[in-house]
Amino acid sequence: MATTNLPYIQQQMIRYGMSIYFGLGLAGNICNCIMFTRPSYRRTPSSIYHLSDSILALFHLIWSISPQLYTLNYPDLQKQSILYCKMRLYGSHVLALCVRYIILCACLDRFFATRDDVRLRSLSSFKMATILVFGTCIVCTLIGIHIPILMEIRGTTCGMFGIYKLIYALYQILSVSILPPALMIVFSALTLCSLHQRHATQERAKRRDRSLLQHRSGSQFQYMYRPSSSFTFPSSSPCISLFQLRLLFPS
Repeated sequence: MATTNLPYIQQQMIRYGMSIYFGLGLAGNICNCIMFTRPSYRRTPSSIYHLSDSILALFHLIWSISPQLYTLNYPDLQKQSILYCKMRLYGSHVLALCVRYIILCACLDRFFATRDDVRLRSLSSFKMATILVFGTCIVCTLIGIHIPILMEIRGTTCGMFGIYKLIYALYQILSVSILPPALMIVFSALTLCSLHQRHATQERAKRRDRSLLQHRSGSQFQYMYRPSSSFTFPSSSPCISLFQLRLLFPS
């Protein structure tokens, strides 16, 4: 009985679980697109990364989840068309890579923006963000080109066979599970270090300025109110003592 009910349970999980996931993903990414196209965010480097990531995430959701929902009530086209078999996984994989590595580019942009070096800080710009987004999409498209070449249909199964199945699993672990999170952690840690260094430098500068201001104020106060022991009218002092006035103008 349990074995008989398992396909039905799996089908219902896809029908309702993936539908909720699909709807929430579409709504969230559409809200991101609306927010990052506002005039106040439109020309900032971070908005370019997040807007591009949201658009690609929309395409990824539609490309990856729509066929799963379609196959609940209709035949799976992957088992009938070799072209669709190759392109479905290729498109899903490339879009997923773009989503991950554009977020990595956003982390890299924040690292550039917090550096003291002017040349590195200049890399955090609208132009550089546009170049990195297009460059990332091109590189991810080329990296995944092996999928449509080596994917095939055997019997009624569209998939990978032989040694390529093992190679693809290792490639997925490296390019998706290890490399992007590791680089994000590295650049985020470097960004935090840069912010701490900048904060420490600003605090030292404030203490130095405060000390200099106190010293200067004390010197001016001492200069203005120092007593004069001579009868001569002081031409360099801004203040005249009461004793000098009485001597100059006796009553």
